[in-house]
Amino acid sequence: MTRLTYTSAMAANAKHDLGALRAFETEAVGEPGQRRFRLRAVTEEMSASLWLEKEQVRALSTAIQQILSQNRRSGDGKRPPSQPLGAFPLNAELDFQVGRLALAYDKEAEVLAIYATDVEAGQEAPVATLRATFTRDQARLFSAQADETVDAGRSLCPLCKEPVDGYDHLCPASNGHSDDAMAWVPPPELY
Repeated sequence: MTRLTYTSAMAANAKHDLGALRAFETEAVGEPGQRRFRLRAVTEEMSASLWLEKEQVRALSTAIQQILSQNRRSGDGKRPPSQPLGAFPLNAELDFQVGRLALAYDKEAEVLAIYATDVEAGQEAPVATLRATFTRDQARLFSAQADETVDAGRSLCPLCKEPVDGYDHLCPASNGHSDDAMAWVPPPELY
């Protein structure tokens, strides 16, 4: 499980320091209910695929929004709309499942930094697997795109808040006593 931590100062080292990102995006791969999520980090020289769970993407987006809110600038406006995904190589140079995430904000440079540790490195890894920085504008775009990507999956049941898989949803909150419990049962097949 990924832990998202906040750091006030940027750490000095990482196994792969990508530096300033040209693009920082998120995408879902697969059909709703079977999707995998990844962060796509691109510089002029390198690309990285960081695989996460849906709730981890949501938590990262929320953390970015909180950092930007706590460090507002007078020129900050509304969050921009999501943008289409940019070009990304078929095989990224770095490709791993994230075990730990950390997020930092450098007030002087006005950039955010993400630190990701490969799940294979274990929980006690002394340095992050990857470090990359991105601007406030990139952070705002990422957050909008991440929220849109996460919300594009299966709808949630209004009663139990669990994902609805068509008519097969058996809602524990209705427990068979709700007036709308029959709404989930499809009509019989007629041959």
